[in-house]
Formats: sequence, C-alpha cells, structure tokens
Amino acid sequence: MYLENMLASPWERELASDILSELERYSGEKRSCVEMRRFLAVKGHRDLLSRLQTSCENKKSIEALRAAAHTIRLYALERPAMFAATFRTPITDNAEWRMAVDSFRMFMTGILSECGLRDKAADEALRILRSLVRGFVLHEVMDSFFAPGSYDESYDNAIEMFLAGLPVLQARTLKS
Repeated sequence: MYLENMLASPWERELASDILSELERYSGEKRSCVEMRRFLAVKGHRDLLSRLQTSCENKKSIEALRAAAHTIRLYALERPAMFAATFRTPITDNAEWRMAVDSFRMFMTGILSECGLRDKAADEALRILRSLVRGFVLHEVMDSFFAPGSYDESYDNAIEMFLAGLPVLQARTLKS
C-alpha cells in the first residue's frame, strides 16, 4: 500500500507524508504506510475519546450527545490529519487499533443509549453523526458552502436537526 492510499484528500496525504517523514527522520527507521495509518488512528481515537470524556462529564442524554457532536467538530478542525486517520476503517487486525475503535464506539453508543437508541439504532445514529460531522467539516475547511454565514450557527442547526430525528430513527429500526 502506498502513502497516497492512506488518506483520502490531497491535504490529508500531504500532512500524513510530513508526519511519516518526520518519524522516519527522528527514529532512523522506515515505517510502513499501514503502521503509520495504525499509529495515527490509535492516537486520534485516544485523543478524541479523551476530549469527549471531558466535554461530556456530568452531562447525560441529549445534552451529552450535543456536547459530543461539538467536540468532534472542534477536534476535526483543530487536528484535520488525526481526524481523517481516526475516521478511517481499520485495515489490519490489530488489537490496539481495534480497542481504540471499540472504546470510541462504546462511549458514543453509551450516550446514544441514554437517548433511547440501542443496538442497530445506536450504530446507525453514530454512522449518521460521523457522516454529518465529516461532511460539514469538509465544507467548512474548503469554504464550499453556497452562501456566506456563520459556520457555528449552521452546525448548531444541523445538530439540532440530527437530535430531532433520533426518535424517527428509533421507530424505523424497531419496525425492521
């Protein structure tokens, strides 16, 4: 696997390439792209989870989910390469990577459970939230929204729409 395949967009590849070069320079060792991707994904999951735990402390249900959604967006804006690596699917069966992914998922599905979503509904809600955050952040950093306006206000509105739709998602997954 080549570094170009590691992350999706050109700016992500450039950041990953810089990080890989720096690691090789300071360690004196060549690192594989798979190893680098694993390293970034594990570190990203741990960093993001730590931020989520702090931002959601003493919050429950919808309040915690709202805080988590805002924390994920801020993390993505502050650490775009780490965010990109974090939100990629593991490509190797690595216990450390699997544990990092599972810890993030368990934390988020715990919050979603407090909101009344369990099992398939919680997994679907997490998938939708991740897509919403990633799409919004990509538009924000590329400045590709159609009309000028407040990104914060638009994101608040998107999250409120997401939260309002949770009962619909719950009802649909109960039917299937």
